[in-house]
Amino acid sequence: MSLTQMTLYFLGIVVVIIIAMLAHSYLDKKKIKKRLLQLVDPLKGRVSQDGSFHYPHFHCNLNGRAFDLFFDIVKVGRHHILYSIYSLGAALPHPLLLIKKNEFRPMADPEGFLKSNGSMLDKINAPFQGYSPEPQWAEKIYLTGEVKKSISALDEFTSLQCGPDALIAGKPYEGLSDTDSEKTLQAIVSLEKLAKEMEDGTLSAACPA
Repeated sequence: MSLTQMTLYFLGIVVVIIIAMLAHSYLDKKKIKKRLLQLVDPLKGRVSQDGSFHYPHFHCNLNGRAFDLFFDIVKVGRHHILYSIYSLGAALPHPLLLIKKNEFRPMADPEGFLKSNGSMLDKINAPFQGYSPEPQWAEKIYLTGEVKKSISALDEFTSLQCGPDALIAGKPYEGLSDTDSEKTLQAIVSLEKLAKEMEDGTLSAACPA
C-alpha cells in the first residue's frame, strides 16, 4: 500500500468517525427534546432549540417563578462534562452554595473560590458542604424548618446555588434516564418546596420574636 493510499485510508476512517459522532449527537439531542416535550402540558411550558446540533431548553412559569431546564458543557481540568441545569426563581437576601462532597477535584484557585463564595460552613454536612459570605444567615436558614430535609431530597444533584435570585441545581448528564418526565417533575417540586421554605425561613429570621 502506497503512502497516498494509507493517507486516504486513514482520512476515510476519520471522516467515518466524525459522521458517527455527529449522528449520535443529533439523535441524542432529538431524544432529549422528545422527553422535554412531555413536560409542556403538565407545566404549561415550552421547548426551544437554536438548531439541531444545540441542546434543547425548557422554560415555564411555575406559580409565579420562572423555571428553566437546560444543558451546559463545563470544562473540568482537561475534560468537558455535560451538565443538566435546573433554575427556579427565588428571592433570598444572600447566596448559599452547596457542593456535593467528593464530587469535585481540588480547586485550582481555592483563595479565589473562597473570596467569591465565602468560607465553608461548619453546620452543613453530608451530602453537601456549604459556602456563604453570610455564614450566620446561611447556617440559620439551613437549620430552619424543613430546609435541611428538602436539600437532602435533592442529593441527586452535585451542586445547589441558593440565591440571591434563583435556586440553580446542576448535575452531570448521564443519559436519557436524567430526562425522565416523572423524575424531572419530582426534582422541580422539590426545588419549589425548597425555595418557599428558604424564603419563609428568611422572613421568620428577620421578624422579632
